[in-house]
Amino acid sequence: MSRPRPLEIIPLGGLGEFGMNLMVYRHGNDCVVVDAGMMFPGAEHLGVDVVVPNMEFLADCGTIHAVLLTHGHEDHIGAVPFLLARQDVPVYGAPYTLGLVRSRLAEHDVGPKARLLPFPPSGTPLRLGPFTVDTLPVTHSIPQSAMLVLRTPVGTVVHTADFKLDPYPLDGPGTDLARLAALGAEGVLALLSDSTNADRAGFTAGERTVGPALDRAMAGARGRVLVTTFASNIHRIQQVVDVAVARGRSVAIVGSSMELHTEIAEHLGLLRIPAGVRVGADKAMDLPPERALLIVTGSQGEPTSSLARIAVDKHRDVVVSDGDLVLHSARSIPGNEKTIGRMINHLLRRGATVVTAADAPIHVSGHPCRDELRLLIHLLRPKFLMPIHGEYRQLAAHAAVGRSCGLPPESVVLADTGDHLELREDGFRRAGRVPVGQVFIDGTLDRVDVSMLRDRRQIAGDGIVIAVVAVHRGSGRVDGPAEIASRGFVSDAEEEALLREAREVVAASLAETSEEERADEGLLKAKIQAGLRRFLRKRTQKRPLIIPVVVEL
Repeated sequence: MSRPRPLEIIPLGGLGEFGMNLMVYRHGNDCVVVDAGMMFPGAEHLGVDVVVPNMEFLADCGTIHAVLLTHGHEDHIGAVPFLLARQDVPVYGAPYTLGLVRSRLAEHDVGPKARLLPFPPSGTPLRLGPFTVDTLPVTHSIPQSAMLVLRTPVGTVVHTADFKLDPYPLDGPGTDLARLAALGAEGVLALLSDSTNADRAGFTAGERTVGPALDRAMAGARGRVLVTTFASNIHRIQQVVDVAVARGRSVAIVGSSMELHTEIAEHLGLLRIPAGVRVGADKAMDLPPERALLIVTGSQGEPTSSLARIAVDKHRDVVVSDGDLVLHSARSIPGNEKTIGRMINHLLRRGATVVTAADAPIHVSGHPCRDELRLLIHLLRPKFLMPIHGEYRQLAAHAAVGRSCGLPPESVVLADTGDHLELREDGFRRAGRVPVGQVFIDGTLDRVDVSMLRDRRQIAGDGIVIAVVAVHRGSGRVDGPAEIASRGFVSDAEEEALLREAREVVAASLAETSEEERADEGLLKAKIQAGLRRFLRKRTQKRPLIIPVVVEL
Protein backbone atom coordinates (compact mmCIF):
# COMPACT_ATOMS: atom_id res chain seq x y z
CA MET A 1 0.00 0.00 0.00
CA SER A 2 1.52 3.35 -1.09
CA ARG A 3 1.83 6.27 1.28
CA PRO A 4 -0.75 9.06 0.94
CA ARG A 5 0.36 12.05 -1.08
CA PRO A 6 2.07 14.77 0.99
CA LEU A 7 1.16 18.43 1.04
CA GLU A 8 3.96 20.18 -0.81
CA ILE A 9 4.97 23.65 0.38
CA ILE A 10 7.20 25.64 -1.95
CA PRO A 11 8.32 29.20 -1.10
CA LEU A 12 9.27 31.07 -4.28
CA GLY A 13 10.20 34.16 -2.26
CA GLY A 14 10.07 35.73 1.18
CA LEU A 15 12.33 33.41 3.21
CA GLY A 16 15.79 34.67 4.07
CA GLU A 17 14.81 38.08 2.69
CA PHE A 18 12.28 40.84 3.26
CA GLY A 19 9.89 41.10 0.33
CA MET A 20 8.82 38.98 -2.65
CA ASN A 21 6.53 36.84 -0.51
CA LEU A 22 5.09 34.02 -2.62
CA MET A 23 4.14 30.57 -1.30
CA VAL A 24 2.79 27.62 -3.26
CA TYR A 25 0.73 24.87 -1.58
CA ARG A 26 0.29 21.78 -3.76
CA HIS A 27 -1.44 18.45 -3.27
CA GLY A 28 -1.09 16.15 -6.24
CA ASN A 29 -1.77 18.34 -9.26
CA ASP A 30 -3.79 20.96 -7.36
CA CYS A 31 -2.24 24.23 -6.16
CA VAL A 32 -3.08 27.47 -4.40
CA VAL A 33 -0.70 30.43 -4.26
CA VAL A 34 -0.54 32.63 -1.18
CA ASP A 35 0.58 36.22 -1.90
CA ALA A 36 2.70 37.48 -4.77
CA GLY A 37 4.93 40.31 -3.61
CA MET A 38 7.81 42.43 -4.82
CA MET A 39 10.82 44.09 -3.24
CA PHE A 40 12.66 47.30 -4.03
CA PRO A 41 16.08 47.03 -5.66
CA GLY A 42 19.42 47.62 -4.01
CA ALA A 43 21.99 50.16 -5.13
CA GLU A 44 23.71 47.46 -7.19
CA HIS A 45 20.63 46.94 -9.39
CA LEU A 46 21.33 49.71 -11.88
CA GLY A 47 18.28 50.77 -13.89
CA VAL A 48 15.93 48.46 -11.97
CA ASP A 49 12.73 49.79 -10.39
CA VAL A 50 11.25 46.68 -8.79
CA VAL A 51 12.27 43.08 -8.15
CA VAL A 52 9.75 40.21 -8.33
CA PRO A 53 10.18 36.47 -7.78
CA ASN A 54 11.10 34.10 -10.59
CA MET A 55 7.74 32.44 -11.28
CA GLU A 56 8.81 29.88 -13.88
CA PHE A 57 7.88 27.08 -11.47
CA LEU A 58 4.22 28.11 -11.73
CA ALA A 59 4.08 27.28 -15.44
CA ASP A 60 4.21 23.52 -14.82
CA CYS A 61 3.26 23.16 -11.17
CA GLY A 62 -0.25 21.90 -11.89
CA THR A 63 -3.69 23.48 -11.71
CA ILE A 64 -3.58 26.77 -9.81
CA HIS A 65 -7.05 27.20 -8.36
CA ALA A 66 -6.46 30.70 -6.97
CA VAL A 67 -4.07 33.31 -5.66
CA LEU A 68 -4.94 34.18 -2.04
CA LEU A 69 -3.84 37.61 -0.82
CA THR A 70 -3.42 38.06 2.92
CA HIS A 71 -3.20 41.88 2.82
CA GLY A 72 -2.33 44.81 0.60
CA HIS A 73 1.31 45.65 1.25
CA GLU A 74 3.55 45.75 -1.82
CA ASP A 75 5.72 42.91 -0.56
CA HIS A 76 2.59 40.74 -0.75
CA ILE A 77 0.74 42.09 -3.83
CA GLY A 78 3.36 43.87 -5.96
CA ALA A 79 4.02 40.87 -8.23
CA VAL A 80 0.34 40.10 -8.90
CA PRO A 81 0.32 41.92 -12.28
CA PHE A 82 3.34 39.91 -13.42
CA LEU A 83 1.79 36.63 -12.25
CA LEU A 84 -1.50 37.38 -14.03
CA ALA A 85 0.39 38.30 -17.20
CA ARG A 86 1.65 34.70 -17.20
CA GLN A 87 -1.46 32.84 -16.06
CA ASP A 88 -5.15 33.65 -15.87
CA VAL A 89 -6.19 32.63 -12.36
CA PRO A 90 -8.70 34.11 -9.91
CA VAL A 91 -7.35 36.34 -7.15
CA TYR A 92 -9.04 36.44 -3.74
CA GLY A 93 -8.54 39.18 -1.18
CA ALA A 94 -10.24 41.63 1.13
CA PRO A 95 -11.95 44.65 -0.49
CA TYR A 96 -9.15 47.06 0.49
CA THR A 97 -6.49 44.70 -0.80
CA LEU A 98 -8.33 44.24 -4.10
CA GLY A 99 -8.74 47.99 -4.44
CA LEU A 100 -4.97 48.39 -4.26
CA VAL A 101 -4.46 45.52 -6.72
CA ARG A 102 -6.82 47.18 -9.21
CA SER A 103 -4.75 50.35 -9.09
CA ARG A 104 -1.60 48.32 -9.86
CA LEU A 105 -3.28 46.39 -12.67
CA ALA A 106 -4.36 49.66 -14.27
CA GLU A 107 -0.67 50.20 -15.11
CA HIS A 108 -0.55 46.86 -16.97
CA ASP A 109 -2.47 45.34 -19.87
CA VAL A 110 -3.87 42.56 -17.67
CA GLY A 111 -6.24 44.77 -15.70
CA PRO A 112 -9.50 44.44 -17.67
CA LYS A 113 -9.50 40.64 -17.74
CA ALA A 114 -8.36 40.01 -14.16
CA ARG A 115 -10.73 38.04 -11.95
CA LEU A 116 -10.59 39.76 -8.55
CA LEU A 117 -12.92 38.16 -6.01
CA PRO A 118 -13.61 39.00 -2.36
CA PHE A 119 -13.05 36.37 0.28
CA PRO A 120 -16.26 34.96 1.77
CA PRO A 121 -17.01 36.25 5.27
CA SER A 122 -14.71 34.86 7.95
CA GLY A 123 -16.02 31.49 9.07
CA THR A 124 -17.43 30.71 5.61
CA PRO A 125 -15.20 28.18 3.85
CA LEU A 126 -13.88 28.74 0.35
CA ARG A 127 -13.41 25.47 -1.54
CA LEU A 128 -10.61 25.34 -4.08
CA GLY A 129 -10.02 21.83 -5.39
CA PRO A 130 -8.89 19.69 -2.44
CA PHE A 131 -8.32 22.79 -0.28
CA THR A 132 -10.82 24.47 2.01
CA VAL A 133 -9.71 27.96 2.95
CA ASP A 134 -10.96 30.20 5.75
CA THR A 135 -9.80 33.66 6.78
CA LEU A 136 -9.17 34.82 10.31
CA PRO A 137 -9.00 38.64 10.61
CA VAL A 138 -5.87 39.93 12.36
CA THR A 139 -4.32 43.28 13.13
CA HIS A 140 -1.49 44.66 11.02
CA SER A 141 -0.36 48.10 9.84
CA ILE A 142 -2.84 48.03 6.95
CA PRO A 143 -6.60 47.39 7.04
CA GLN A 144 -8.29 44.04 6.44
CA SER A 145 -5.35 41.71 7.00
CA ALA A 146 -6.06 38.03 7.54
CA MET A 147 -4.47 34.76 8.55
CA LEU A 148 -5.35 31.86 6.29
CA VAL A 149 -6.55 28.52 7.62
CA LEU A 150 -5.97 25.89 4.93
CA ARG A 151 -7.65 22.57 5.47
CA THR A 152 -5.94 20.05 3.23
CA PRO A 153 -6.14 16.27 2.72
CA VAL A 154 -3.05 16.00 4.94
CA GLY A 155 -4.19 18.26 7.78
CA THR A 156 -4.81 21.89 8.79
CA VAL A 157 -2.16 24.51 8.03
CA VAL A 158 -2.30 28.05 9.44
CA HIS A 159 -0.49 30.67 7.34
CA THR A 160 -0.29 33.85 9.40
CA ALA A 161 1.33 36.23 6.89
CA ASP A 162 1.97 39.57 8.66
CA PHE A 163 0.10 40.11 11.91
CA LYS A 164 0.21 41.11 15.54
CA LEU A 165 -2.08 40.11 18.40
CA ASP A 166 -3.32 43.61 19.19
CA PRO A 167 -6.29 43.03 21.53
CA TYR A 168 -7.78 46.52 21.03
CA PRO A 169 -7.31 47.62 17.40
CA LEU A 170 -9.03 50.61 15.91
CA ASP A 171 -11.13 48.71 13.39
CA GLY A 172 -12.78 45.85 15.26
CA PRO A 173 -12.69 43.44 18.18
CA GLY A 174 -9.13 42.29 17.49
CA THR A 175 -7.74 38.86 16.78
CA ASP A 176 -10.15 36.23 18.03
CA LEU A 177 -7.96 34.36 20.52
CA ALA A 178 -10.82 32.02 21.40
CA ARG A 179 -11.11 31.00 17.76
CA LEU A 180 -7.35 30.38 17.63
CA ALA A 181 -7.62 28.22 20.72
CA ALA A 182 -10.51 26.31 19.12
CA LEU A 183 -8.37 25.70 16.05
CA GLY A 184 -5.67 24.37 18.33
CA ALA A 185 -8.13 22.01 19.99
CA GLU A 186 -9.33 20.86 16.57
CA GLY A 187 -5.74 20.13 15.57
CA VAL A 188 -3.20 22.16 13.60
CA LEU A 189 -0.65 20.15 11.68
CA ALA A 190 1.63 23.06 10.72
CA LEU A 191 1.98 26.74 11.51
CA LEU A 192 3.76 29.05 9.06
CA SER A 193 4.26 32.27 10.95
CA ASP A 194 5.63 35.84 10.58
CA SER A 195 9.21 36.19 11.84
CA THR A 196 9.84 39.92 11.26
CA ASN A 197 10.18 40.83 14.96
CA ALA A 198 11.19 37.40 16.27
CA ASP A 199 14.47 38.85 17.50
CA ARG A 200 12.65 41.37 19.73
CA ALA A 201 11.47 40.55 23.25
CA GLY A 202 8.00 41.17 24.65
CA PHE A 203 4.77 42.19 22.95
CA THR A 204 4.33 44.77 20.20
CA ALA A 205 2.51 47.87 21.43
CA GLY A 206 -1.03 48.38 20.16
CA GLU A 207 -1.91 50.97 17.54
CA ARG A 208 -4.23 52.77 19.97
CA THR A 209 -1.20 53.92 21.97
CA VAL A 210 -0.08 56.09 19.07
CA GLY A 211 -3.07 58.46 19.09
CA PRO A 212 -2.44 59.89 22.59
CA ALA A 213 1.28 60.13 21.80
CA LEU A 214 0.54 62.11 18.64
CA ASP A 215 -1.80 64.36 20.61
CA ARG A 216 0.89 65.02 23.24
CA ALA A 217 3.44 65.73 20.54
CA MET A 218 1.12 68.31 18.97
CA ALA A 219 0.25 69.97 22.28
CA GLY A 220 1.36 73.59 22.20
CA ALA A 221 2.20 73.57 18.49
CA ARG A 222 1.52 77.08 17.19
CA GLY A 223 2.60 76.56 13.62
CA ARG A 224 1.55 74.09 10.99
CA VAL A 225 1.83 70.38 11.76
CA LEU A 226 3.08 67.96 9.12
CA VAL A 227 2.78 64.23 9.75
CA THR A 228 4.50 61.65 7.57
CA THR A 229 3.73 57.95 7.73
CA PHE A 230 3.30 55.01 5.37
CA ALA A 231 0.38 55.70 3.02
CA SER A 232 -1.06 52.24 3.68
CA ASN A 233 -1.29 52.79 7.45
CA ILE A 234 -4.91 53.91 7.39
CA HIS A 235 -5.30 53.31 11.15
CA ARG A 236 -2.47 55.80 11.77
CA ILE A 237 -3.96 58.29 9.34
CA GLN A 238 -7.33 57.99 11.10
CA GLN A 239 -5.72 58.78 14.45
CA VAL A 240 -3.96 61.80 12.96
CA VAL A 241 -7.28 63.03 11.57
CA ASP A 242 -8.98 62.51 14.95
CA VAL A 243 -6.29 64.51 16.76
CA ALA A 244 -6.50 67.26 14.15
CA VAL A 245 -10.28 67.52 14.55
CA ALA A 246 -9.97 67.63 18.34
CA ARG A 247 -7.44 70.45 18.05
CA GLY A 248 -9.44 72.43 15.51
CA ARG A 249 -7.14 71.87 12.55
CA SER A 250 -8.12 71.27 8.95
CA VAL A 251 -6.45 68.33 7.21
CA ALA A 252 -4.70 68.20 3.83
CA ILE A 253 -3.59 64.95 2.19
CA VAL A 254 -0.35 65.51 0.26
CA GLY A 255 1.28 63.02 -2.14
CA SER A 256 -0.09 60.73 -4.85
CA SER A 257 0.26 57.45 -2.93
CA MET A 258 -1.35 59.00 0.16
CA GLU A 259 -4.21 60.25 -1.97
CA LEU A 260 -4.68 56.80 -3.56
CA HIS A 261 -4.76 54.91 -0.27
CA THR A 262 -7.05 57.38 1.48
CA GLU A 263 -9.42 57.49 -1.49
CA ILE A 264 -9.83 53.70 -1.46
CA ALA A 265 -10.15 53.63 2.33
CA GLU A 266 -12.78 56.38 2.38
CA HIS A 267 -14.76 54.65 -0.37
CA LEU A 268 -14.84 51.45 1.72
CA GLY A 269 -15.68 53.26 4.96
CA LEU A 270 -12.31 52.43 6.52
CA LEU A 271 -11.29 56.07 6.90
CA ARG A 272 -13.61 58.78 8.18
CA ILE A 273 -12.74 62.43 7.60
CA PRO A 274 -15.62 64.64 8.81
CA ALA A 275 -17.22 66.95 6.27
CA GLY A 276 -15.51 70.31 6.10
CA VAL A 277 -12.27 69.07 7.65
CA ARG A 278 -10.36 68.09 4.52
CA VAL A 279 -8.88 70.84 2.38
CA GLY A 280 -6.41 70.99 -0.47
CA ALA A 281 -2.73 71.57 0.21
CA ASP A 282 -2.89 75.08 -1.26
CA LYS A 283 -5.89 75.95 0.91
CA ALA A 284 -4.12 74.60 4.01
CA MET A 285 -1.30 77.06 3.38
CA ASP A 286 -3.81 79.93 3.32
CA LEU A 287 -5.14 79.01 6.77
CA PRO A 288 -3.68 80.43 9.98
CA PRO A 289 -0.73 78.13 10.79
CA GLU A 290 -2.32 76.91 14.02
CA ARG A 291 -5.36 75.70 12.04
CA ALA A 292 -3.56 73.49 9.51
CA LEU A 293 -2.35 69.87 9.57
CA LEU A 294 -0.88 68.09 6.55
CA ILE A 295 -0.46 64.32 6.16
CA VAL A 296 2.45 63.91 3.77
CA THR A 297 4.22 61.13 1.88
CA GLY A 298 7.98 60.75 2.19
CA SER A 299 8.63 58.97 5.48
CA GLN A 300 11.65 57.25 3.90
CA GLY A 301 13.19 60.45 2.54
CA GLU A 302 12.74 59.51 -1.14
CA PRO A 303 14.17 62.48 -3.12
CA THR A 304 11.03 62.95 -5.23
CA SER A 305 8.53 62.46 -2.37
CA SER A 306 6.40 65.32 -1.10
CA LEU A 307 8.16 65.79 2.23
CA ALA A 308 11.65 65.67 0.67
CA ARG A 309 10.60 68.40 -1.79
CA ILE A 310 8.96 70.41 0.98
CA ALA A 311 12.20 70.17 2.98
CA VAL A 312 14.11 72.10 0.28
CA ASP A 313 11.33 74.55 -0.67
CA LYS A 314 10.60 72.80 -3.95
CA HIS A 315 7.00 71.70 -3.40
CA ARG A 316 4.32 73.27 -5.55
CA ASP A 317 1.99 74.13 -2.65
CA VAL A 318 3.59 73.52 0.74
CA VAL A 319 6.29 75.48 2.54
CA VAL A 320 7.79 74.73 5.95
CA SER A 321 8.78 77.71 8.05
CA ASP A 322 9.99 78.63 11.51
CA GLY A 323 7.73 77.22 14.25
CA ASP A 324 6.22 74.38 12.21
CA LEU A 325 6.19 70.83 13.63
CA VAL A 326 7.02 67.69 11.64
CA LEU A 327 6.11 64.29 13.10
CA HIS A 328 7.90 61.31 11.56
CA SER A 329 5.43 58.55 12.47
CA ALA A 330 7.11 55.60 10.77
CA ARG A 331 10.07 53.28 11.09
CA SER A 332 13.19 53.84 9.04
CA ILE A 333 13.54 50.98 6.57
CA PRO A 334 17.13 49.67 6.72
CA GLY A 335 19.20 51.42 4.08
CA ASN A 336 17.14 54.62 4.14
CA GLU A 337 18.73 56.15 7.24
CA LYS A 338 20.95 58.56 5.30
CA THR A 339 18.21 59.90 3.05
CA ILE A 340 15.87 60.37 6.02
CA GLY A 341 18.65 62.09 7.97
CA ARG A 342 19.33 64.51 5.11
CA MET A 343 15.65 65.34 4.82
CA ILE A 344 15.39 66.01 8.56
CA ASN A 345 18.45 68.26 8.38
CA HIS A 346 16.79 70.37 5.69
CA LEU A 347 13.59 70.64 7.74
CA LEU A 348 15.55 71.74 10.80
CA ARG A 349 17.38 74.38 8.74
CA ARG A 350 14.01 75.90 7.95
CA GLY A 351 13.16 76.26 11.62
CA ALA A 352 10.85 73.27 11.93
CA THR A 353 10.81 71.04 15.00
CA VAL A 354 11.10 67.38 14.01
CA VAL A 355 9.88 64.57 16.28
CA THR A 356 10.62 60.94 15.39
CA ALA A 357 9.78 57.60 16.99
CA ALA A 358 13.13 57.86 18.79
CA ASP A 359 11.87 60.98 20.56
CA ALA A 360 8.30 59.93 21.38
CA PRO A 361 6.13 56.78 20.98
CA ILE A 362 4.48 58.02 17.78
CA HIS A 363 5.02 54.76 15.88
CA VAL A 364 4.46 51.08 16.63
CA SER A 365 5.30 48.01 14.57
CA GLY A 366 2.73 45.90 12.78
CA HIS A 367 4.52 42.61 13.52
CA PRO A 368 4.59 40.31 16.58
CA CYS A 369 7.49 40.17 19.02
CA ARG A 370 8.64 36.98 20.73
CA ASP A 371 5.98 36.79 23.44
CA GLU A 372 3.21 37.11 20.85
CA LEU A 373 4.77 34.35 18.77
CA ARG A 374 4.96 32.22 21.90
CA LEU A 375 1.30 32.93 22.73
CA LEU A 376 0.20 31.98 19.19
CA ILE A 377 2.09 28.68 19.40
CA HIS A 378 0.49 27.87 22.76
CA LEU A 379 -2.98 28.67 21.37
CA LEU A 380 -2.64 26.70 18.12
CA ARG A 381 -0.46 23.85 19.46
CA PRO A 382 0.89 22.99 16.00
CA LYS A 383 2.70 19.74 15.40
CA PHE A 384 5.17 21.52 13.11
CA LEU A 385 6.43 25.10 12.87
CA MET A 386 7.94 26.81 9.82
CA PRO A 387 9.10 30.42 10.31
CA ILE A 388 8.43 32.68 7.30
CA HIS A 389 8.88 36.37 6.36
CA GLY A 390 12.31 37.50 7.47
CA GLU A 391 16.04 37.30 7.02
CA TYR A 392 17.72 34.17 8.27
CA ARG A 393 18.47 35.69 11.68
CA GLN A 394 14.75 36.38 12.25
CA LEU A 395 13.81 32.91 11.03
CA ALA A 396 16.38 31.37 13.39
CA ALA A 397 15.13 33.46 16.32
CA HIS A 398 11.57 32.30 15.59
CA ALA A 399 12.74 28.69 15.46
CA ALA A 400 14.27 29.16 18.91
CA VAL A 401 10.91 30.46 20.17
CA GLY A 402 9.24 27.30 18.85
CA ARG A 403 11.72 25.05 20.60
CA SER A 404 11.28 27.03 23.84
CA CYS A 405 7.54 26.23 23.62
CA GLY A 406 8.30 22.51 23.70
CA LEU A 407 8.35 21.67 20.01
CA PRO A 408 10.99 19.02 19.27
CA PRO A 409 13.89 20.28 17.14
CA GLU A 410 12.86 18.00 14.28
CA SER A 411 9.40 19.61 14.28
CA VAL A 412 10.79 23.11 13.58
CA VAL A 413 11.76 23.54 9.93
CA LEU A 414 14.13 26.36 8.97
CA ALA A 415 13.53 26.65 5.24
CA ASP A 416 14.83 28.93 2.52
CA THR A 417 13.36 30.34 -0.66
CA GLY A 418 13.34 27.57 -3.26
CA ASP A 419 13.10 24.68 -0.82
CA HIS A 420 10.63 21.99 -1.87
CA LEU A 421 9.06 20.74 1.36
CA GLU A 422 6.79 17.78 1.96
CA LEU A 423 4.36 17.77 4.88
CA ARG A 424 2.74 14.58 6.16
CA GLU A 425 0.98 13.71 9.37
CA ASP A 426 4.15 12.06 10.61
CA GLY A 427 6.86 14.31 9.16
CA PHE A 428 7.92 17.57 7.58
CA ARG A 429 11.03 17.40 5.38
CA ARG A 430 12.91 18.93 2.49
CA ALA A 431 12.47 16.97 -0.72
CA GLY A 432 14.69 19.05 -2.97
CA ARG A 433 14.88 22.47 -4.61
CA VAL A 434 12.96 24.29 -7.33
CA PRO A 435 14.19 27.08 -9.64
CA VAL A 436 13.94 30.45 -7.91
CA GLY A 437 15.57 33.83 -8.20
CA GLN A 438 14.95 37.50 -8.76
CA VAL A 439 13.42 39.08 -11.85
CA PHE A 440 14.36 42.70 -12.40
CA ILE A 441 11.82 45.15 -13.84
CA ASP A 442 12.60 48.66 -15.09
CA GLY A 443 10.43 51.75 -15.22
CA THR A 444 8.88 50.70 -18.52
CA LEU A 445 7.60 47.51 -16.83
CA ASP A 446 9.93 45.49 -19.02
CA ARG A 447 12.09 42.69 -17.67
CA VAL A 448 15.79 43.48 -17.26
CA ASP A 449 17.75 40.38 -18.23
CA VAL A 450 20.40 39.22 -15.78
CA SER A 451 23.07 39.38 -18.50
CA MET A 452 22.03 42.97 -19.21
CA LEU A 453 22.27 43.78 -15.52
CA ARG A 454 25.73 42.22 -15.43
CA ASP A 455 26.81 44.41 -18.36
CA ARG A 456 25.46 47.48 -16.60
CA ARG A 457 27.55 46.69 -13.58
CA GLN A 458 30.60 46.18 -15.79
CA ILE A 459 30.38 49.36 -17.88
CA ALA A 460 27.96 51.37 -15.70
CA GLY A 461 24.97 50.44 -17.82
CA ASP A 462 23.87 49.24 -21.21
CA GLY A 463 22.95 52.53 -22.75
CA ILE A 464 24.30 55.11 -20.39
CA VAL A 465 24.67 58.85 -20.01
CA ILE A 466 27.06 60.17 -17.39
CA ALA A 467 26.85 63.80 -16.32
CA VAL A 468 29.73 65.13 -14.21
CA VAL A 469 29.19 68.37 -12.29
CA ALA A 470 31.80 70.07 -10.11
CA VAL A 471 30.45 71.89 -7.05
CA HIS A 472 32.34 73.89 -4.44
CA ARG A 473 31.65 72.27 -1.06
CA GLY A 474 31.37 75.46 0.96
CA SER A 475 29.44 77.76 -1.34
CA GLY A 476 27.54 75.28 -3.51
CA ARG A 477 28.77 77.19 -6.58
CA VAL A 478 28.92 75.16 -9.79
CA ASP A 479 32.37 75.19 -11.37
CA GLY A 480 32.03 75.38 -15.15
CA PRO A 481 29.70 73.48 -17.51
CA ALA A 482 28.81 69.83 -16.97
CA GLU A 483 30.89 67.17 -18.64
CA ILE A 484 28.63 64.63 -20.35
CA ALA A 485 29.57 61.32 -21.93
CA SER A 486 27.50 58.47 -23.32
CA ARG A 487 28.09 54.86 -24.21
CA GLY A 488 25.90 52.36 -26.02
CA PHE A 489 23.22 55.01 -26.43
CA VAL A 490 23.52 56.87 -29.75
CA SER A 491 25.83 56.62 -32.75
CA ASP A 492 29.03 58.65 -32.99
CA ALA A 493 27.46 60.81 -35.69
CA GLU A 494 24.58 61.84 -33.40
CA GLU A 495 26.50 62.06 -30.18
CA GLU A 496 28.19 65.47 -30.43
CA ALA A 497 25.04 67.49 -31.16
CA LEU A 498 22.94 65.57 -28.64
CA LEU A 499 25.44 65.97 -25.80
CA ARG A 500 25.77 69.68 -26.55
CA GLU A 501 22.03 70.07 -25.99
CA ALA A 502 22.22 67.84 -22.92
CA ARG A 503 24.81 70.17 -21.35
CA GLU A 504 22.35 73.05 -21.80
CA VAL A 505 19.63 70.98 -20.12
CA VAL A 506 21.89 70.27 -17.13
CA ALA A 507 22.83 73.95 -16.92
CA ALA A 508 19.14 74.87 -16.86
CA SER A 509 18.44 72.28 -14.15
CA LEU A 510 21.30 73.62 -12.04
CA ALA A 511 20.06 77.19 -12.49
CA GLU A 512 16.76 76.15 -10.88
CA THR A 513 18.44 74.74 -7.77
CA SER A 514 19.02 76.60 -4.56
CA GLU A 515 22.40 76.80 -2.86
CA GLU A 516 21.14 74.35 -0.25
CA GLU A 517 20.11 71.79 -2.90
CA ARG A 518 23.50 72.08 -4.58
CA ALA A 519 25.14 71.30 -1.24
CA ASP A 520 23.05 68.12 -0.91
CA GLU A 521 24.53 65.49 -3.23
CA GLY A 522 21.46 63.26 -3.25
CA LEU A 523 19.04 66.03 -4.16
CA LEU A 524 21.38 67.52 -6.75
CA LYS A 525 21.79 64.16 -8.47
CA ALA A 526 18.00 63.65 -8.53
CA LYS A 527 17.52 67.07 -10.12
CA ILE A 528 20.11 66.44 -12.85
CA GLN A 529 18.73 62.97 -13.50
CA ALA A 530 15.13 64.17 -13.83
CA GLY A 531 16.03 66.93 -16.27
CA LEU A 532 18.13 64.68 -18.49
CA ARG A 533 15.57 61.87 -18.43
CA ARG A 534 12.81 64.16 -19.71
CA PHE A 535 15.03 65.65 -22.40
CA LEU A 536 16.45 62.37 -23.70
CA ARG A 537 13.09 60.64 -23.76
CA LYS A 538 11.58 63.51 -25.77
CA ARG A 539 14.60 63.85 -28.07
CA THR A 540 15.38 60.17 -28.73
CA GLN A 541 12.40 58.13 -27.44
CA LYS A 542 14.97 56.10 -25.47
CA ARG A 543 15.49 55.53 -21.76
CA PRO A 544 19.22 55.34 -21.08
CA LEU A 545 20.54 54.79 -17.61
CA ILE A 546 21.50 58.24 -16.36
CA ILE A 547 24.26 58.52 -13.78
CA PRO A 548 24.90 61.97 -12.35
CA VAL A 549 28.32 62.39 -10.73
CA VAL A 550 28.87 65.30 -8.34
CA VAL A 551 32.51 66.20 -7.71
CA GLU A 552 33.09 68.30 -4.61
CA LEU A 553 35.85 70.88 -4.89
